Amino acid sequence: MDTSTTLIFAVAALLGVNNLLFKIPRWHTRRAVFWALQLTNLATIVGLLAVGIPGFSGATKAINWVLGLLLVMHIVSNNGRLVKAVRAEPEGPDQQLNEKRQRIKAALSRGSEE
Repeated sequence: MDTSTTLIFAVAALLGVNNLLFKIPRWHTRRAVFWALQLTNLATIVGLLAVGIPGFSGATKAINWVLGLLLVMHIVSNNGRLVKAVRAEPEGPDQQLNEKRQRIKAALSRGSEE
């Protein structure tokens, strides 16, 4: 397998990982994986547009731009999915802990008033 074919398969695998990430339960809690994927997408875009995939006669620029813009679309949609998942997430343990603290403080202040 030559270099250009390997690079195309690598970009295809990256597109597959972009879709696979959202199939994992509670994917939005694995932020390190999410941001690593986003940085990989960005690095691939820069590589495609700056260097490109060698070996295509005549159609190289068009293929590089199409693949690069497809990855830009994935970055934008991935960020949108993350924002939507975080907003839809129920109250976390931090919120519950803060509510419990407020109840304890209220009970202590009622006890000290008596």
